[in-house]
Amino acid sequence: MNLEPIRGHSGHAAEEARRLTELGRAAGLGDSPDDAVRLHQDALSLLGAHEATPLVADVLRWQGTVLRDRGNPVEAKPLYQRSLTVARELSYSAGIAHALNCIGILALNAGDLPLADDLFTQALTATESCGEPRLVGMIQQNLGVMADIRGNPVAAMAHYRAALRTFEAQNDQQQVCWVLNNLGIVHAKDGHHDEARKAYTRALEIATERGEMLFEGIIEGNLAELELIYGNVSAARPAIDRALEIAERRRDSARHAIALKLVGAAHRMGGDLAAAEEALGKAARLAAVSGDALTSAEIRFQLACALAAGGHRTVAEETWSRSLLAFERIGARQWAARVRDRLTGGENGRYF
Repeated sequence: MNLEPIRGHSGHAAEEARRLTELGRAAGLGDSPDDAVRLHQDALSLLGAHEATPLVADVLRWQGTVLRDRGNPVEAKPLYQRSLTVARELSYSAGIAHALNCIGILALNAGDLPLADDLFTQALTATESCGEPRLVGMIQQNLGVMADIRGNPVAAMAHYRAALRTFEAQNDQQQVCWVLNNLGIVHAKDGHHDEARKAYTRALEIATERGEMLFEGIIEGNLAELELIYGNVSAARPAIDRALEIAERRRDSARHAIALKLVGAAHRMGGDLAAAEEALGKAARLAAVSGDALTSAEIRFQLACALAAGGHRTVAEETWSRSLLAFERIGARQWAARVRDRLTGGENGRYF
């Protein structure tokens, strides 16, 4: 595994906590996030969760990330905040920067881009005194995600390529995988099908080789979305099935919502409108729990498309209008433009 280094803590308890934490971090990226939560809790019990050491700050943050990655931001946030408090008490620069970056991701997922921007900027400032290029690359990635949401693919690509150079120089395959996935997303939206597939395929190979099922499921979902964008419903279905299987296996409500969004879109594009509405309704409920504002708005958009295709124009327009408000609140300009096109021209049968 190529994970963040674990900082020092003296004694047998610390060594056992390190062992439990490494197992927990692997389980969190694999198929056992429940085990990851338990292992991190055991590590904190050994260390004393209220003791101020760098290792405690790290474990609190890693526990938060396991919860965030399975769609539980409400429980993740206080862990990140406690981690930040401990790191600040110790003047632990890397811990401060990591915690700010993680809290920024929560803000990004919630659709509060101005807050996320401020937190990522604070995190970058904190990295100046800790000498961790990996962390700088991680923040660059998040700035790229934010630029992509705002409809600025040029800026997104610049951030992603800067991050990729950093990770390739360190042979950090875990983060290379994630950057390639994000590059694939930008290529797909820009209409560069071959470049997107190449990036996704390489990322999936890395994730599979490393046994990181979280990333496998995300990339499979993006491969499915790529095919749906180009109207290849039958080609999308195997990847949709795999993304759904992984989300269910991991009991990951955030990824489950995204997979069901794709299921619903595929049904809608294939003409099974009742199945589309059922899948999208379930997706909306899961996304509300996971607190992912962008995914919730995208699901609402797909539901409106299904309603319009079924002849329910008034309800569809109301649903598109609600999605438009959500996209505008987030600052997702490209998505907002797509909704306006539907409100003006009606349903067109395409993915978006």
